[in-house]
Amino acid sequence: MQYLETKIAESKRTASPRYRLTVDGYTVKTGAPSSIMIRLEGEKRWRRVMILLFSNVGTAFVRIKGEMFIVLNHMIPEKTKIEEEN
Repeated sequence: MQYLETKIAESKRTASPRYRLTVDGYTVKTGAPSSIMIRLEGEKRWRRVMILLFSNVGTAFVRIKGEMFIVLNHMIPEKTKIEEEN
């Protein structure tokens, strides 16, 4: 894994999806989806920030062309839109 070097243009918060979680709420090998989605500068596509959990420590990442890139908290814009689910 490497750190994300592309600037994040904007972020939004959605309801937390339950896919990729076991019945007990633990993650499978590919990570758990978070409620945060980001759009990278120069892209139209929204990407979901995923979390890899080991014991009580989590690492946030996004996948770009099959590769995992670590997303640090300070990289995500503070102003996030909250989308209401109907």
